[in-house]
Formats: sequence, C-alpha cells, structure tokens
Amino acid sequence: MKKLILLCLFMSAPLFADEESEALPDRYSQLGLKPVEQVFDFKYRSFRDGDRQSLIVRTRGREIYLLVFNRPISPRNQGITIKGRNLRAGFTRTSIADNQTTLSRRVERIYPLENREKENEVIKFLRAND
Repeated sequence: MKKLILLCLFMSAPLFADEESEALPDRYSQLGLKPVEQVFDFKYRSFRDGDRQSLIVRTRGREIYLLVFNRPISPRNQGITIKGRNLRAGFTRTSIADNQTTLSRRVERIYPLENREKENEVIKFLRAND
C-alpha cells in the first residue's frame, strides 16, 4: 500500500511543480551582456518588442533592460503587466497581452542596457537571429 501511495505521489509531482523552463536560445549569450539577478524599485514606463522571447523595457528612472522570458511570447505585444517593484530573474511573473490572448510568463534573465544605441543594436541582432 505504501508503495502504491509513493508511486502515485511520484507520478503526480510534475502536476504540482512550477512550469519548467526550456533552455534559453544561444542568441542571448552571444550578445555578450552581463545579466543581473534583481532590479530594485522597478517601475516601467514603456516597452518595445525584442524577439519572440524577449522585451525591452524602459523604467521611469530612464534605465533600459532586456527581459528574457522562460517561454516564447507573441512578436507583436500590446501590453505588459509586472506586479511588484522588485524584478527578480527566475521568480518574477508577468502578463503579456497581444491582440487575442494574455500570456503569463516568468522572467528568466535581466540584462541592463547602457543607452539607446545599445538597445537598437540588441534589437537588430535579436530579430536577425530569431
């Protein structure tokens, strides 16, 4: 009987686990950017589509971040909702809306970008290698 209960628990474990991440594409490591683990007091004011798995957000403090998600998103997004003021790689969940649906995604990587020129360079690279 104990073996049957253990077998049932083992079989149902994936149902209770948090959604698994797929391995991130190599194009993000090819950018040569250094990821950060957390951004404190994060409040975004605008965003821009990156590729099918990322967005670039600008904060009210005029900082720029590339957010890479655990799974693909729509290439044409209408809105993003980020609850909370601390953005943490591997933990923060977002809601991304396109024309038909709203997707829930987890932020896997956060890359700070120095300026608008670097932002444009990153977008060009990501879209060319998507």
